[in-house]
Amino acid sequence: MSSSAQGIMNVFDRNAKCIQKERISSGHNGEQASVFDYLKDEFGWRTSDRICDINRKFPVVVDLGCGRGHVSKEIYNDMAESLFQCDMSHSIVQSAEISPEVPTTKLVVNEEFLPFKDNSLDLVVSSLSLHWVNDLPGCLRQILQALKNDGAFIGCMFGGDTLFELRVSLQLAELEREGGFAPHVSPFTTVNDLGNLLTRAGFTMLTIDTDHMQINYPSMFELMNDLKGMAENNCSWSRKAQLHRDTLLAAAAIYQEMYGNEGGVPATFNVVNFIGWKPDPTQPKPADRGSAEVSLKDLGKLDELAKQSSSIYKLPDTNSSNEKDER
Repeated sequence: MSSSAQGIMNVFDRNAKCIQKERISSGHNGEQASVFDYLKDEFGWRTSDRICDINRKFPVVVDLGCGRGHVSKEIYNDMAESLFQCDMSHSIVQSAEISPEVPTTKLVVNEEFLPFKDNSLDLVVSSLSLHWVNDLPGCLRQILQALKNDGAFIGCMFGGDTLFELRVSLQLAELEREGGFAPHVSPFTTVNDLGNLLTRAGFTMLTIDTDHMQINYPSMFELMNDLKGMAENNCSWSRKAQLHRDTLLAAAAIYQEMYGNEGGVPATFNVVNFIGWKPDPTQPKPADRGSAEVSLKDLGKLDELAKQSSSIYKLPDTNSSNEKDER
């Protein structure tokens, strides 16, 4: 059945994205691939740190969309027993750094078609990868099915405000020079949308928060070069084959004029972090509806409520107890 028949949004050319990843596996513009890892390494480390916050050792862990091993290299034997690194690009998977302590298996996997058996995984982690998936709801459902009961899904995605400076500058330049514009920056999900998608997929006990990071570049051209080196350049079906030189120069001037500072131009990266769990009977349950003892409308009277509580419950006299101890 076609994607359109199933109601799946076919926004990205996945083959083009795979080719982009293959090209950067050995470097870009003569520079080593590791030169462009700074952003993904930072959020890979932050994602692995969230795994540490869970007081549990996961027997089977999958790093989905592993890239060059940005999360995997930060996973140690007190966090996992076995690790699977998965990415759609064969070259990227082969060049990815592995965990220094956990036995690692490398697999070429399309995030839209997961090969894992139901109830076989304890933890799925994904850092800055799923924003290129067309069927994100379907991907989330497959992750849920592959997890064991009480298994966790931890990761992050680029959020809606990512690269808004670049998007605005390119659109204004194209309107001025060509009388119209095409999308040059990928559409990103919002916090509310991601929360709704995770809930609809069946995940429970969701925790979602955002990080905002600004990185300064000498000009728009260095930013675009680094995005290409990260394989984060555009792969939407509606993308233009090329940008005219005059349009690029106009966009760089607009970028500098609207957002520039003494050091160059800033680029904003808005990252949505999330943790979701597969339901299990042992998990904490929300309190019954109507069981609360204090109404939300009384939040402005907290001081008064605290005084009432202190008058009802008499605290022990610490001075008298100390005197008895001395005796």
